[in-house]
Amino acid sequence: MKPRILIASPVRQKPSILAYFLFSLQSLEQEEIELDFLFIDDNDDSQSTELLKLFQSKMERVKIIKNDQKNDLYMKDEQTHYWTDSLIEKVAKMKDSIIEHAIQLQYDGLFLIDSDLLLYPSTVQNLWGEQKDIISNIFWTQWNKNDDALPQVWMMDEYTLYQINNGEKLDAIEIAKRTSTFIEKLKVPGVYEVGGLGACTLISRQALLKGVRFKQMKNLSFWGEDRHFCIRASALELGLFVDTRLPAFHIYRESDLDGAEKFKNDIIMPKKNNATISLCMIVKNEEQVLARCLSSLQGLVDEIIIVDTGSTDKTKEIAKQFTNHIYDFQWVDDFSKARNFSFSKATKDYILWLDADDVLHEKERPNFSNLKKELANLKADSVIMDYFLAVDQHGNPTLSLKRNRLVKRSCYFHWVGAVHEYLSVHGSVIQSNIAITHCKEQAHTDRNLNIYKQQEEQGKPLSARDLFYYGNECKELGIYEEAIKKYKQFLATKQGWMEDEIAACLNLAQCYEMLNVRDKQLQFLVKPLSYGIPRPEICCRLGARFLQDEQYEQAIYWYEQATYVKNKAMQGNLVEHAAWTWLPFSQLAECYERLGQHDKAQEYRCLAHEQF
Repeated sequence: MKPRILIASPVRQKPSILAYFLFSLQSLEQEEIELDFLFIDDNDDSQSTELLKLFQSKMERVKIIKNDQKNDLYMKDEQTHYWTDSLIEKVAKMKDSIIEHAIQLQYDGLFLIDSDLLLYPSTVQNLWGEQKDIISNIFWTQWNKNDDALPQVWMMDEYTLYQINNGEKLDAIEIAKRTSTFIEKLKVPGVYEVGGLGACTLISRQALLKGVRFKQMKNLSFWGEDRHFCIRASALELGLFVDTRLPAFHIYRESDLDGAEKFKNDIIMPKKNNATISLCMIVKNEEQVLARCLSSLQGLVDEIIIVDTGSTDKTKEIAKQFTNHIYDFQWVDDFSKARNFSFSKATKDYILWLDADDVLHEKERPNFSNLKKELANLKADSVIMDYFLAVDQHGNPTLSLKRNRLVKRSCYFHWVGAVHEYLSVHGSVIQSNIAITHCKEQAHTDRNLNIYKQQEEQGKPLSARDLFYYGNECKELGIYEEAIKKYKQFLATKQGWMEDEIAACLNLAQCYEMLNVRDKQLQFLVKPLSYGIPRPEICCRLGARFLQDEQYEQAIYWYEQATYVKNKAMQGNLVEHAAWTWLPFSQLAECYERLGQHDKAQEYRCLAHEQF
């Protein structure tokens, strides 16, 4: 029977650092041992809490305990970390509670690790193989920005890096010599006895039962809970050892993240020629389109994850023709929860997400294949792809946007929002030349609108983003008065993404046009001009308004403005391709025709034809 070891950590960490820590834990080898995980969630950042939950959904035997104590201010910057006595006391209590948990559940060993460390995959197995009561894995840290890196182990007192005998008087030269000897010894791979250690320590059950604890000893003033742990261990005649063979990597500052990425790529991740990809999808009653979608990705992805949210047709039977990884998920009116669940089941390097009515067309397959080969060297955390929402008879896009479509699994990116959810990403984001095409088969329904209404009825606060998409749902269903109300609420928050604010103005203009309130229509057609250089979509709508009113000179002005803008925005906003290509030229031809300038009209008709 394999020995059972509990890996545990009190966690109060930034998401960017925590993601690396969790990836390291996920990669630990378990051929000779069985690992369980326990986290005390002391986070102030909800994204860090979400990362712990995602790790729990991904791994077996993971327990999370939420610490409900009020958090003291904990500051850290590029210089150092600023600890207080109350914070140290709090950490000691959390670590001691972990010890009690390990004893109660009869673990053979407890591995306590700080949440800013990265380990070699074989670290815990190697430490266990040494059969020491207490042994730390070494890591080195520049405790102060301009100093040399020092180990997290020491010989005496609070942090004395040399041995001194009773009654000895050492001068500065001898202290420097003994310190250098100790440090140089630790740089040689091996296992050595030390006087103090912490932060990355394996403790045997025997040591736990003997009474090692982190609580401060009342008759000692040493600073730091690890000192009191080590003094108790020494008093109990338990040896303290350090293993220097596989040094952990310490993300002490955010500027260490580049080093963490290198450690992950060079040490943790196996070397591969090609990256591997998991396709993750959530589906319900998609028998008409699912096979088309999955067929378009066959041979390009290494794993297909299908999460079914309650199909009553042949969706799951069709899915079984492509994959065995099919999971049921009880629908709770929250798309993010379903998508995050699907991500938790992925096992490959990257995750690709699609909807069932999306397709990768044949002409895109070579681009996708090339990207897969290049991913290992690109060091991309997220890959943006074009999303064609509508195409013409030749397959050319007429309406498109950009989305974070392929993401690195080890980054633990998660979905946010019950409806019109978005993928929260950070790090290295690259643009690709690949497009996914949306081939919608079903008419727009009131499903999303009802979720928003339910949230309102339950008193749940709606974010600025929610209000914007609430308005979109109303507009699509022809409920224009309610759409106007939601768009105005959204704009009043002044918290929206600029692209959404521009879109809200244009949608308000469209709603007022449908209600024949023309003064308000013009007001909201003009309002987006305050956001900067007008987009061709805005110019063409202004041109259309003046053309409708037979104000041809004004219409010509705005259509001409549309022809001057050449570079499409890259932030993911909706792009109406006609406005960027042929439409303004065609409308200029119409304007000049009505003014009787037939030669000018013919000139613009030719220009419009060239833009098709």
